[in-house]
Amino acid sequence: MTNLYLRRMWHFSLWLLLFCLPVVYAQAASAMDFKVAVQGDVLSCNAVIHDPPEGMSRALSEGSEISVEWKISVVIERKYWLNNTVASVLVNRQVVPDLVSRSWKLEDLTSGITRRVFSLEEAIKFLTTLSDFPVVDRSLLSSGQAYVVAVTVSEWEGKRRDDFWASWFGTKSGTAATELLMP
Repeated sequence: MTNLYLRRMWHFSLWLLLFCLPVVYAQAASAMDFKVAVQGDVLSCNAVIHDPPEGMSRALSEGSEISVEWKISVVIERKYWLNNTVASVLVNRQVVPDLVSRSWKLEDLTSGITRRVFSLEEAIKFLTTLSDFPVVDRSLLSSGQAYVVAVTVSEWEGKRRDDFWASWFGTKSGTAATELLMP
């Protein structure tokens, strides 16, 4: 009886340790600068993570690949109903290091364009910056309507997998949003 009681207490304490304690999960970079502009016939955005995670440069210099996913959405915010999504864009970027040549292969997985650079700073800038990125055609937006444009950036080290723990605790990510009133 005592042996069974001790075994159950051990299992219960293990369960508490694994599932009930607060999980400290590293969040992505601190400040993200996010701006939206209407340039000609296209709504475009600029997004920059000012202080990339310190582990990003270490991981790339040690040979781990880093994947970043930018999700940009344009919605009409409603108070008493679900938001109306006008556009949603997903940008996947990956940097694969080559330790022998001390170079980094920059892959835009969305468009399939790749290039090789020999500067770690340029590889990090590729992952942490979207410059004049086209989001949606202006003809799909109504004049005088207020829109909320949001960006979420998620980062993975190593090969990207949709694993069990990421579905529970999320990935290293950050978000920013801005309102836009169409002229």
